[in-house]
Amino acid sequence: MALGVFQTGWMRLLSLILQGCCVGVLCSDWAVRVPSAPLCAVAGSSVVLPCSYDYPQPYRVLSEMWCRDQSRCITPRYVYHSQGIFPEPTSQGRVEYLGKEGTRNCSLRISDLRRSDSGTYIFYFITNHPVEKPPGQPGVTLLVADNSSEVAVSLSPAGDVVEGSSVTLFCCSTAHTPVEGYTWYQTGGSTAGDKRQMMTITNISTTDSGNYYCEALTTNKPIYSSALSINVQYAPKNTSVSVNPFGEVVMGSSVTLSCSSDANPAVERYTWLQRTESQASLRGSGQSYSITNISLEDSGQYCCVAMNKHGSQSYTVTMTVGKVNGQSSILWRLVVPVGIPIALTLIIIITVACIRRKTVPASSQQGYSLTETTIQQPLP
Repeated sequence: MALGVFQTGWMRLLSLILQGCCVGVLCSDWAVRVPSAPLCAVAGSSVVLPCSYDYPQPYRVLSEMWCRDQSRCITPRYVYHSQGIFPEPTSQGRVEYLGKEGTRNCSLRISDLRRSDSGTYIFYFITNHPVEKPPGQPGVTLLVADNSSEVAVSLSPAGDVVEGSSVTLFCCSTAHTPVEGYTWYQTGGSTAGDKRQMMTITNISTTDSGNYYCEALTTNKPIYSSALSINVQYAPKNTSVSVNPFGEVVMGSSVTLSCSSDANPAVERYTWLQRTESQASLRGSGQSYSITNISLEDSGQYCCVAMNKHGSQSYTVTMTVGKVNGQSSILWRLVVPVGIPIALTLIIIITVACIRRKTVPASSQQGYSLTETTIQQPLP
């Protein structure tokens, strides 16, 4: 019995040692090889996406798959899956997997090409390795042109282009004559700064929005692509709250708070909360919020949260009650906006955005007074 326990413990220790060495030995065996340059094809023709792969021995492959725009093929639809699950309807009957068991060939043929087939194709596979999986893959880019005299362009990754991310623009020519070089242009005819088939824009900003064109210089003449439009989206910014009426307001009257924010896409929702010393409570939604028949109980922080699908930002107006020259007065202070990641739930976003405080330099504060008298009272 003791010997069996010792052997079991030794095997577990050996397994852990091998896993610890995986980065330098076994893990280096994970590989997927596809062309780094984009592949060009004409609509109606066929194309083969060349591919080969390796994995640590002695493990075996359980499933192989091709997908689009997902580095690990975590997707609801597959261009190809060895188990035939969740096929992409537009690919059915047009794809052929050229790999055979034991060959480590993962090439894929796509027939009857359509312009909509343009994009980045990822090969991924699963083995029976108990711990390791292949790393995420960059994939191979396919560009499909309508005819042989066209320059095709594409953008990766597909989907929304969000401020701060990176994107790659691809260009290739299906012309029968050799291409001597490529040049990218931005809206207005200015050179975008790259003379290769692929141009990467890192930490993209709103100034990068616009139309991009690719010029393929052939031995005969230059050929230009159609416009590739980039619309850089971003979470709400420059959020602010205005108070109306501006200045002194009589107790018992009404005040309207209005919230504005710059966002792309536009703000989907404005939410208002009031925070007192003991709690924060939801007051309403919409770009404006009115406080009617104002009394001392209306004191506290009024927070506007502007939100779109990329994030949120809040702006807080603090209404405090005090005595100014013996008169009951309400003083407004505007607080620096606070940005909150979209990954948090709405209720957490609202709570954190409105409870979190930041010190505002005195020079940047703006004051509004509310008093029972007709004499305007300065902020203390």
